[in-house]
Amino acid sequence: MDFEFPEDAVMLRDMLRRFVQKEAQPLEMKYFTAGRLEPEQSARLRRSIEQLGLWGLTAPEQYGGGGLDLVTGCVIQEELGQTFIPVDIGEISPLLYACDGEQVSQYLEPALAGERHLVLAAREPGKPRPQEWLTRAVEADGKSFFLNGDKVIASQPGKDDFFIVFAQAPAGLTAFLLDVDQPGTQVCSNGAFSLKLSDCRVGPEAVLGQLGEALKLVPEEAPRAWIEMGARYVGITQRLLDMAVAYARDWMALGEPLAVRPAIQRMVAELSVELESTRWLVYHAAWLVDSGGAKENRLAAMQVRLAAGEMLKRAVDRVTMIFAGPGPSGSIDPQRFVRSAVPFDALELSLEYARAAISNEVLGLDHLGGGS
Repeated sequence: MDFEFPEDAVMLRDMLRRFVQKEAQPLEMKYFTAGRLEPEQSARLRRSIEQLGLWGLTAPEQYGGGGLDLVTGCVIQEELGQTFIPVDIGEISPLLYACDGEQVSQYLEPALAGERHLVLAAREPGKPRPQEWLTRAVEADGKSFFLNGDKVIASQPGKDDFFIVFAQAPAGLTAFLLDVDQPGTQVCSNGAFSLKLSDCRVGPEAVLGQLGEALKLVPEEAPRAWIEMGARYVGITQRLLDMAVAYARDWMALGEPLAVRPAIQRMVAELSVELESTRWLVYHAAWLVDSGGAKENRLAAMQVRLAAGEMLKRAVDRVTMIFAGPGPSGSIDPQRFVRSAVPFDALELSLEYARAAISNEVLGLDHLGGGS
């Protein structure tokens, strides 16, 4: 067995680690307070990424990217997970690779160049499962659709950004591409962001992929995305552990550091073991996909999806207990740190799907007629 990383992956890891530590992490407290980066700060990070040769590196070769293997992609994601600054390295959602015709020049190519950004509008308030989503696409004239409903979105879109909206059409769940200034769209904010659709008319050119097949878009990319997300969770958890260790060693209580207390030692030990176990589950799954393809290794990808998500949840709980709450003034609240990168309702839904998929595979429920 060979557990060495490829030389190129090690080089990328070291470059990104220096970048995260020297350029991204120093901005965190300002970002933590303001909730965003100033335009000049974002531009400076973008220039640094370009100078390092990292911009667009994760895109497929046919789109000008580096065509990286999944192991190297996971190395990148783990390093980026160690800051909650939203570092843009030219990554895009695999959904956009389903663009066709004029959609390529209107959405895919500008997204790859970092000129436009996707804001995914899939989830709905209080309705975690796609079959529960109420947003409707009603045929207007045999070709066009009226979209109506409310969607949860992760951030405030910029003026040049665009949405992918999932809506129930007569043919089934369908994905639509919408500009942010599309008539009938309204972005609302009440502690969280939402997209309200009111008789938003779209033509057939807005359909991404095929009518009724939103959940079948780029199925080959899904296992890779799950594994890379697992690597991102490993990076986040490593940062949480580092924060907890520094706090436990430095914070004095009753004349001694927290680190000498058995309860603190137990939580740190358990978190360290779970982190290392999950890290190698991620890289083993990535190696399997690189060696045998994504479709053949969906089970390994789902196992990463479940293990990494559960690890992250427990890490937040443990680190919050070590901090005895959200964290003292002048430090980073671990729960807000994680929520800035991972919406917890989406995480819970992802874990539910992973459990169902793993049990179907391991128990052979599809062959018994009991698959979900």
